[in-house]
Amino acid sequence: MLKTKKYFVLMLMGIWIIQAVSCNSSVDTSSTESAAEQTLQAIYAEDTAQAESAAIEAKEVVPTEVPTQVPTQAPQQPTKAPLMMPGEPPEPYRILVDSDSSLKAHENRAVLGDNFLDNVYERPFTSWEMVYQPELDIITVDFSYDEYFFYFTINLISGPKPDDMGQYGMYGIEFDRTKTGRGDLIVLVENPQYDWSVENVSIYTDKNGDVGGPRPMIANAGFLGNGYDTNLEMESDKIAFARLAPEDPSSVQIAVSRSLLENPTEFLWGAWADNGLKNVAMFDYNDTMGPTLAGSPIKDDHYPLKELYSLDNTCRLPYGFEQIGSFIRGMCITQPPPINPAEKCDVVCIVKDTDGSGGCYEWACK
Repeated sequence: MLKTKKYFVLMLMGIWIIQAVSCNSSVDTSSTESAAEQTLQAIYAEDTAQAESAAIEAKEVVPTEVPTQVPTQAPQQPTKAPLMMPGEPPEPYRILVDSDSSLKAHENRAVLGDNFLDNVYERPFTSWEMVYQPELDIITVDFSYDEYFFYFTINLISGPKPDDMGQYGMYGIEFDRTKTGRGDLIVLVENPQYDWSVENVSIYTDKNGDVGGPRPMIANAGFLGNGYDTNLEMESDKIAFARLAPEDPSSVQIAVSRSLLENPTEFLWGAWADNGLKNVAMFDYNDTMGPTLAGSPIKDDHYPLKELYSLDNTCRLPYGFEQIGSFIRGMCITQPPPINPAEKCDVVCIVKDTDGSGGCYEWACK
């Protein structure tokens, strides 16, 4: 707008000068230049005044300049509780010994440790062909604990590997916190990693308490239940991890937080290796089929394995209470507990294991 007005004034000035020269040629050059100069000065003064006015208006409407420097501190975020991680398992507090099927694996059979009617299995073999699967054969289980976790190391003949179908076995620890023989929580891992991880770890509970049927551990013909019916989501400190043991990849380690188990003072625990049915909704397995259909790894009337195969588990050891004087289904004692020398008595087994392993449920003085 200012530029247009300036050009218009210059045009009028040019016309005025031409008229002045043509009409009065007697006017000298100095007076003509004086008049033109005065006109230009007037235009300059007007432009200057308008520019100053525009600057004042701009100063009034332009907002305060935003600093270009980014603040060094980000806005405070809500604090999240750190993920609780297990450490290295302490030295074993107890070691559970299981039957070793590798001894007669070349004969495609097991010798001891399998009692279908009592839910105790020694079946690290395929169905019918009875091909030995060392990655499913539990030898021992180490148990230890610290302030935050219970640690279980499941020692196998060989490390986990996929079968011919590319399927990995599931390894787990089952808990009986009610001390009734009825499992109430199981932690499983499939294809464990080399570092502690929650990947491939599953936790199941039994909301309606029907694992094992009316008589837990004992076969209940015709019982129809839904076993472990709830898959728990891990959160905060209620968590479980698994990994392959750093110094021995043939061992699977599982760390279960105390909070996940609701900080128990007593419980029973046992281990599983399963690449057959792999269905905890069918627990206990011996409630869903009979011995003929299940088959047997021992050369008896039910040999070979049929519907219940590629499976190994252990009896259960207690935590927080003494075995002597207690009889709980599924609990095992592999050797007599120490006897007070003052008693000076001979120790005898008063309740034998029923799995054929030569173990004993309960010892006492004779």
